[in-house]
Amino acid sequence: MQMTIARAMTRKKTIKAQLEKITKDISQHGAINNKRLHILSDEKKDIKKNHQESIDKVKALFQQFYDLKDNYIKLTVAINKANLETDIVITGKTMKIAEALVYKNDIQAYFENLKYAYQKAVSKATAEVDQFNKNMKTEGLSEQVKKEVLADVLYLVPIEKMDELDAFLVEFMTEIDGTLNEVNARTFVEVDID
Repeated sequence: MQMTIARAMTRKKTIKAQLEKITKDISQHGAINNKRLHILSDEKKDIKKNHQESIDKVKALFQQFYDLKDNYIKLTVAINKANLETDIVITGKTMKIAEALVYKNDIQAYFENLKYAYQKAVSKATAEVDQFNKNMKTEGLSEQVKKEVLADVLYLVPIEKMDELDAFLVEFMTEIDGTLNEVNARTFVEVDID
């Protein structure tokens, strides 16, 4: 069966809900007191027939669970395969969907932490410079001498690098979801499911 990645992802969500429902049903109906009738059965007079019908229905639930699990795995594998093979363009950079997802789900947080860490270092250095300069006696000194004795922030990471990082984060995060939605809606996968 052929379907878009978007449809396969939707089908996976449906399967998850079905698996949860079956698990709940098994929790409620998977075992009973053998001297009582089971509510899964329509047979309300003969306890043996009631139990047999209930056993058959619970077996069917288990089979359905395993069939759905197999379909879920097949869908996931097909999506993962397409993600490894399909190119997308984000922020002018061509990459595989899988790589873009790594950026989005994993690396983005490190980039944001790096940006925050650098901003924190700059703030700390700025505060130290301000405190140092506040304690300097500069009365009567010429502007040239003041420049030589007053402290300034020394940026050890080129500003351009941080600007590139910031631009990437803004552009990437703006484009990623829309680009993925677009590509997922037009990229087809082949899946052998029921």
